[in-house]
Formats: sequence, C-alpha cells, structure tokens
Amino acid sequence: MHQSLAPPQASPKATGILLFLLLLNILNMVDRTLITSFGTAIINDLGLSDSQFGLLTGPIFVFFYSIMGLFMGALADRVHRPRLIAAGLVLWSALTAVSGVAKSFAQIGIARLFIGVGESAMAPSAISMISDMFPKAKRGTATGIYYLGVPLGAGASFVVAGILGPMIGWRNCFLLLGGLGLILAVVLFFIRDPERGAMEEKGGDVEQQESLISGNWRSIVSDVFRVVKSTPALAWTMLGAVFLHIPLGAGQFAIVWLERERGFGIGEISATYGLIYIVFGTAGTFLGGILSDWYQARYKGGRVRFLALLMLGVTPLLISFRFVEPSSALFYIGMAAGMFSVSSFYGPAFSTVQDLTPVRLRGVMTGLLLVASNLLGLGIGAVMTGVLSDVFSANQVFEPLTKALLSADLLSAAAPFSFIMASIYLERMKLASGSQA
Repeated sequence: MHQSLAPPQASPKATGILLFLLLLNILNMVDRTLITSFGTAIINDLGLSDSQFGLLTGPIFVFFYSIMGLFMGALADRVHRPRLIAAGLVLWSALTAVSGVAKSFAQIGIARLFIGVGESAMAPSAISMISDMFPKAKRGTATGIYYLGVPLGAGASFVVAGILGPMIGWRNCFLLLGGLGLILAVVLFFIRDPERGAMEEKGGDVEQQESLISGNWRSIVSDVFRVVKSTPALAWTMLGAVFLHIPLGAGQFAIVWLERERGFGIGEISATYGLIYIVFGTAGTFLGGILSDWYQARYKGGRVRFLALLMLGVTPLLISFRFVEPSSALFYIGMAAGMFSVSSFYGPAFSTVQDLTPVRLRGVMTGLLLVASNLLGLGIGAVMTGVLSDVFSANQVFEPLTKALLSADLLSAAAPFSFIMASIYLERMKLASGSQA
C-alpha cells in the first residue's frame, strides 16, 4: 500500500491558532517596549542615567530572556506548548503590573528580569507550533504573520504612550496591560497542542521524538551543538541575526533620541514614529515572509539570500537618515526603509532555522537563535548606546545620542554579508543532497 505523496496542508483551525498567537505576540511586544515608549518619563521619574536605562532595556531584560529561552525551548520540545505559553504569559503580565508601582532602578530592574523569564516561553513554543501546523513551503509566510506582532505591538506601545499616557500616566498603563495578559492566559488552556512533525515527510526524524523525551539535558545540548557545527548555514544565519539586532538594541533609545535631539514631542512621536513603525514594520514583516517564500521557490540561496539583498539595498538609507533634520524627506524615507528591512528578518530567518533543524530540536534551536539575537545583539546594542551616549556627553560631543546610535547602525552592515554566507552554504547543501539522490 502506497501513501499519498500529496504535500500536507494547513487546516482552518491552524489559521485560527496562528492569529491568536499573533494577538499574544502583539501583547508581548507592547509589554516589552512600553518602557521604551515611556523612556523619558521613566528616566525623569526614577532619576535614571542613560547607562541605567540601557541596562533596563538591554542586559537586565535580555540576559534572562535569552538564557531562559534555551531552557524554554527545550521544554517546548517535550511538554504541552500552549500551556507553557500560558505559564509565561501569567508571569510576564504580573510583573508588567509590578513595574507600574516601581519606585527605584532596583525595583523596576527586578521586574524587568522576571518579565524576560516569562516572555522567553513565547517564541520557542509558538515557532515550534507553527512548524507543526504549516508545510515547509508556507512557513516563511506563517512565521511572518506571527511576527507581525513585533511592529504592531511596538507601534501600539507608542500609541498607548501618546494617548493613554497623558490621560492616566505611565504607571497605570503598565497596570492595565498586565491585567489584560492575565485574562488572555485562560484561553490557552483550551488550545490543543499540534501533532509534532505533522507537516514533515514521515520518517526517521519524527520517530526520534521519543528519544528526546526520554533523554537528558546533556544529550540535548550535545545534539544542538552537533547540528550547529555540522550546518554552517545555520551558524551564519545566527551570526547575521546578532549583527542585525545590534541597532534594534540601540533602538531602545529611539523615543529618547527623537525627543532629546530631534525636537519631537510625545504626541508627535505617537503620530509619526508610531505610524511609521506600524505601517512599514507591518509591511516588512508580512511581505518579508511572503516574498522570501516566493524567492526560495524560484532562485538559488533560499530565504536568507532574499533577506541579504534587501538589506544591502536599504542600508545606505538606514544610516544616512541620522545626518538629516526631521524637516527633510530623507529623514522619513530612511526611517521607513530601515523599519521595513529590519522587520523583514523574522519570516526568512526563523523559517530557515526551522527548515535546517530536526523536528525534535526545533524549540531549543529557536531558543538558541533568540540567545544569539537578543543576548548578543540587543544586549550589546542597548548597553553600547547608553555608555557611548554618557561618554560623548561627558566630553561635550555634539548630539551624543545620535553619534551613539550611528555606531550601532554601522555595525549592522555586517548582517547582509553573514546572510549571504548562509545562502552559499544552503546552496551547497542542496547540491550535495541532489548528488546523493
């Protein structure tokens, strides 16, 4: 008896679950970036330096988010993923509410630490679920839809800061969002965990799931490093993620920069920067997934080559807009182009990692990608920008925060070259598998 060779198809239920995961990711990003949106108010209220603010938005959050992401990724490979997300949602929402009553750097720092722990459960579980609900040819698109939560959530946080902030204050905004998350956590207990490997060809890797469940943590770590070492395309993709996330880490100072050195009021920021973030960030995230799937089906190098070519095209605009005044059209063109290209990362990169990873290790490998992009990329970007800004200020450098942000932007130029290397190795893998067939 022969099994059908027809490729597996996603069900309508899968689409519904994907949209709910998108909603949770939006809330995740609102909670995560609200501290950035209220940056100036929080700095002034708590008497923080730029270095302290960089620590809050960088290492204090990112370290525990990233390290725990590995642990949560390994858990996602062996436990009920929707319930794991629910546990994380309860934790990060409760601590978001606690942030609203913080009175010092230490208090809000501890809250940010545990917010990072809670949020670390989200991405590894969600990306793993998406790979089990959608076939390989559609994973870039599906992953891109999930990551629409990044621009929509970050953009929404600017709107919250610009509209609700003046009405109820930054503290009450944190309390309100924390309560909303606790309510949504209940829904996750009614969602069934997708069958693992359901969208793959039946065979060896799917059956190896049992060995993971019964294995120990040491064997998981060994398997992860073996896969990364033996798959250069995977390693280069992760390195590209590091360089790309350095300016994203620096972007924690975006609102402070617009207010302090570009003369924007908080209302203008919600109306302009927030709008640009939502429109072009959303377009980049959505189209990045769709276009990378399209590119992979037609050209060599896979999704990561599409990402590299896109970034090479817009990097000059991303850097040049730092040098012009807000009255210039180039300022808004550069901001929009940068937002579009950076947001295009999620669909191509995460789906590439999933394609290159055995089914039994998808959760933990997503966690490893998060460690690379967040702990190294975001962490370096946020701390470097805060420290450089303070150093430049102490030495009376003109527009110190602008110079600090530009330093991070320049480092991101290494990202497209890393993705090109990844695409070269992907093509070699394809040729090698073809010759063995």
